[in-house]
Amino acid sequence: MRVINHLADFSSLGGVQSYIYGLCNKFPENYCIYNSGSEVLDIYRNKSIEYKKLFSFKFFFNRTREIFIVHNLILSKKWILIYFLLRIKGCEVIYHEHGSAWSNPQKNKDRYNKRIIKYKKIIVNSDATKYLLNNFYKVDTNLKVLRSPIFIYEEILNNKKNSVDRKVDKTKKDKLIIGYIGRLAFHKNPSFLIALALQLKEKYEEKVELHFVGSGPERNNLQNLCKEKNIDSIFWGRVKDRREGLSKWKYCIVPSIREPLGLIPGEMAIQNILTFSSKVDGLRELYPIDCNYLLIDMKKNKKSDNSNIQFLPKYNDFGYNYYPNVSQCVEKIINLNKNHDKYIELLIKHRNFIKKNFDISKHSEELREFVFKS
Repeated sequence: MRVINHLADFSSLGGVQSYIYGLCNKFPENYCIYNSGSEVLDIYRNKSIEYKKLFSFKFFFNRTREIFIVHNLILSKKWILIYFLLRIKGCEVIYHEHGSAWSNPQKNKDRYNKRIIKYKKIIVNSDATKYLLNNFYKVDTNLKVLRSPIFIYEEILNNKKNSVDRKVDKTKKDKLIIGYIGRLAFHKNPSFLIALALQLKEKYEEKVELHFVGSGPERNNLQNLCKEKNIDSIFWGRVKDRREGLSKWKYCIVPSIREPLGLIPGEMAIQNILTFSSKVDGLRELYPIDCNYLLIDMKKNKKSDNSNIQFLPKYNDFGYNYYPNVSQCVEKIINLNKNHDKYIELLIKHRNFIKKNFDISKHSEELREFVFKS
C-alpha cells in the first residue's frame, strides 16, 4: 500500500497537528509524518511514531517521487524552500488548507494566489473555506472538501480511554459552570463568556463559574476582567489531559468571530457536553439542522474595526465586524436550564451526528480515494 506523507509544523500545538498525529497513529502503515519545525512538541512525542525531517541529507539523496500533503504552510517563510525541494525530488504535492487562507486575506491575497495556483489538487477543511477560495481568491483548481475527523485526542496520545465518568443526565449544581477551551486569542473571542456570565448574573441571578482551558495572549486581560466584574473563574492553562477539568461543565461555548471549521463542538459532543457556537464560517458544519438551536446568531458591531473577512451562513456571503449575540445565548441557556428533556435531546442528536459524520476511518478512506483516484 502506498504511503502518504504529511508535512506540518509539529513544534506548535493545534488541531492540524492533532489531526495528523491521530491519522498516523491509527493507520501507521498508510501515513508518515514529516516535521517542518525545529522540534516536536512534547505532547506529540511517541516512540511508535517517527518524525522525519524534510531538510536532511537522507531525504535529499534517498527519496524521490513520493506523495506529500502539505498542511497550512503556504504563507510560511519556509514555503519557497519546501516547494522547490519537493519539486526537485519529483514528488506529487497536494495542499491541505486548514486556516491560513482566513488569516488577514486582504493583506495576503496576492502572495496566497501566487502560491496556491501551483497545486493541481487542494483539500479544504470546510464548505466555508471552499467558498472563500472560490469567491475571494478565485481559485478554480480541483478542490476537495474533507472535514477533519473528530476524536478525543487524549485517548490517541495516551492510548487510553476516557477515565472520567460523565453522565448525560445530570442535575443542576449550586453553580452553573460554563467552559471555554482553545487558544485565548482575540479572534476566538473568549471575552464573550464574561459578558455572558454578567448577563446571567444580573438578569437571572445565576451563580456562574467560568472555566478557561488553554493559553494565549488574552489570558491576563481575561483574568483581570473576571476580577473586575467579580466573576468566579478558573484558568487551567494548557493541560496534557483536558477531560477531568471538563467533567463538571454544563455548557461549553465556542464564541469565535473567525473559525474555518473548529473541532471543539464535536469533541465536546462526544464527551457529553452541550456546546453553543457562533454561527460563522465553518462552525455551522459541525451541527445537524435539528441542532440549530445551539448556533448563536451573529450581530453587526458598528463600533468594531476588525478588517478580517467572515463567512456568514445566514446570508451565504462574506461580512465584517460580526460578533455572536450574547443576549440570545443567555436566553437559550435559561430556557434549557428549565427544560432538561430538550437539553438531553439536543446533546444526543449532536453527539450522534458527530459520530456518524466525522469518523476517522471514513475520513482516511475518502482521503486516499481523492489522492489516488481523482
